[in-house]
Amino acid sequence: MADVYGIRITPDDGGKQIILDGSARFISYLGYLELNGVNRTRQVKSPTPGASQLIIPRNLIRSFVGVNGPSRFFYIKSYSLSSSGVFTYEVGGHQDAQTSQNAFGFVDTLSVDGGASLGSSQYGIRIRNGSDFLNLNDTTMLGFVTYRAVVNINGSWTIPSDVVAKGNYVCFVRFSGGDRTLYLERGSNRIDVYGPGGVSGGAVNGVQIVIVSCGFSPELPASGYGMVIRNAAGANTFTSKYPPVMWRGAAYNFPGYENQDTSDGEVLQWISPSLSMAQPMIPLCSIGSQSGAESRSDATWKYRPIMYAGFKMDGYQVSCARGPTVGEGAKTLSPKAMQVGCSIPCIDAIDYF
Repeated sequence: MADVYGIRITPDDGGKQIILDGSARFISYLGYLELNGVNRTRQVKSPTPGASQLIIPRNLIRSFVGVNGPSRFFYIKSYSLSSSGVFTYEVGGHQDAQTSQNAFGFVDTLSVDGGASLGSSQYGIRIRNGSDFLNLNDTTMLGFVTYRAVVNINGSWTIPSDVVAKGNYVCFVRFSGGDRTLYLERGSNRIDVYGPGGVSGGAVNGVQIVIVSCGFSPELPASGYGMVIRNAAGANTFTSKYPPVMWRGAAYNFPGYENQDTSDGEVLQWISPSLSMAQPMIPLCSIGSQSGAESRSDATWKYRPIMYAGFKMDGYQVSCARGPTVGEGAKTLSPKAMQVGCSIPCIDAIDYF
């Protein structure tokens, strides 16, 4: 990437140098939510002014065993986050979802700083149009790239323990998997591969991974040299030890749908980034569900497996696709596929590799 303007830094990880320009940002972790059918308005930390929401669902659907009949499926069908940190959502599936005290949606709420604030400081380095690191008082709002690598995933790949130890994170990926799906098993901090029909296993080579860890003040570079920005209280709000989040405003805008079709087959809907990008990367998350082929039948019902949605990727485009199985549902009672309408910010791999 040719330099146009900005400052070039060399992070401690020894990877590609980063040009600090107006796209330099941080990602803030705002809170973890377990969603049921009753309390559909929640409060998390307020994003920084002008920030874009980044909602990372771990999963949005759950199976509850029926007493005299097929399992019931409850799911989250829409959500939003306000500038003051108010998270609201709607539920779908079996009618009992409306009154369920049991959680069936699990999400991490984050935001990408909006930048452009010039603040009031009369000293230091300011990145025009980038995040205003000088005037950030709450260092728990910071988030930087703590891992970037190209890996081959054969069946599964575990996020390094020292990255997990940093705290809450977002895992961006770029890959060409053909008929393979990648799914982040957040509870185990593991990326799993799923093949045709939602069968676990298979290989995806050359996966570019960028992990952003949140909620810490960055340490000084190991060499003792480099770039440091401190706020008025003397806390580190930026150092060249870690690459910042380079974000130029692009997002994957997924439409919402609830597909109640009784036919078999994966529901693929390919989405491109909202802005032109060289090598878009998407945060791994599960924004809906898919289903498999008919598995069995009895005198009353025909059944099929219901699956969490992972992502397939083909060039610039991504689509929800079959991931791990949630449970078994009756065709006329459980969704063939569902997807939350949402906008997911994406970054460009060309900045990091």
